[in-house]
Amino acid sequence: MSEKITILDSKMASIQDLGRYSLDNYGFSINGALDQFSYQMGNALLGNNKDIPAIEVTAFNFSFETNADISICVTGANAQIEVDNELKNQWETILLKKKQKLKISKIKFGMRVYICFAATLDVPYFFESASYDSILNVGMKLNKGDVLEFIKSKQNFKRGHHVLPKKLIPKYNTHWSLDVCHGPDKSIFKKHFKFFEESKFKVSLNSDNTGIRLEKTKLINFTPKHVLSRGIVPGAIEVTPSGQAIILHRGRGGTIGYPIIGCITSVDLNKAAQMRPNDIVCFNFTTTDIAINKYRKEKEQIEKVFQESKKINNFKEEVK
Repeated sequence: MSEKITILDSKMASIQDLGRYSLDNYGFSINGALDQFSYQMGNALLGNNKDIPAIEVTAFNFSFETNADISICVTGANAQIEVDNELKNQWETILLKKKQKLKISKIKFGMRVYICFAATLDVPYFFESASYDSILNVGMKLNKGDVLEFIKSKQNFKRGHHVLPKKLIPKYNTHWSLDVCHGPDKSIFKKHFKFFEESKFKVSLNSDNTGIRLEKTKLINFTPKHVLSRGIVPGAIEVTPSGQAIILHRGRGGTIGYPIIGCITSVDLNKAAQMRPNDIVCFNFTTTDIAINKYRKEKEQIEKVFQESKKINNFKEEVK
C-alpha cells in the first residue's frame, strides 16, 4: 500500500516549491511559495532537498489524515496546529503517526502557512516545477477529498526532532516595515521619495499572489503616468495613473507599463507575502549592497539549519 495523505478540509491551499524560472517569455510567472524563507526553512529543518514541494495554506483552515508514519514541519504565519486535538509547535519537526489528523486553524498574524514533509509528494511537474499557477491553471490547487501520494524512497519518512532557534523565527504583526531599493524610474519620482518613506499604506482586500494593492495613501503629480512596457521582477512597486501603489509578487505578469518607484528586497519580499488585508505597511529605502548582504545572511542561516538536520538524522548520502 502506498504512503499518502487525504485532504479533509481545504479552502485555499496549493502545492508550491521554489518556482518556475526562465519562462517569462512564454507567459509563465515564477510563482512558487510566496514566503520563500518559511518554505525553505521548513525543508531545511527536515533535511530535505531545498526544492521539495510543500503545501501552502492561505488564510483559511486546512486539515489532512495520513496513512503512514511521517515527519512534517509547519512554518509561516502564526496558527493553531493540532494533531488529533493535541497542540503542536510550529518551526520544529513533528512526527505524525498512521491515521493521525493534522489540523491548521486560527491563522491570525501572517497570511500563509507551509507544511513540509520528510518525503517527496508525487505531484505533477510543469517545466521542472510543481508550483501552482492560478492564472494558467497548472499545478495543483488542493480540495477536500484529494489524495496525495508520496514517492517511495530509500530514506526513512521519519526525522529526528529539530527545533529552529527562536531568534530565527520571523515575528509577524499587523504593522510592517519593508526595505526597498530605488526602482528604474528615479527621475519620475525624485520629488516623491520622502513622502513615500513617511507614508503609511493599508493592504487592500483586493490583493493576491500577483499583486498586493495598497490603499489609504496615493502618490500624485508625477509624470509620465505610463512608460514603455518592459520586463519586471517580483517585488517591484508600480504606481498606477490614479496614484495607487501595487506590490508585484511572484505571480505577477512578465511585463508592466506603469512606472516603478522601488523594488522590495528579496528578504523583505517574504514578509510582504505574510501581510493580511487591512494591515499597515511603510517602506524604507536601502542600498543594493545592504540588500544583497541580508540575502546572503538569510541563505547562510537556512544552509546552517540544513547541515544541522543532516547531523541529527545521520544522513549517509549528501543531500543538496
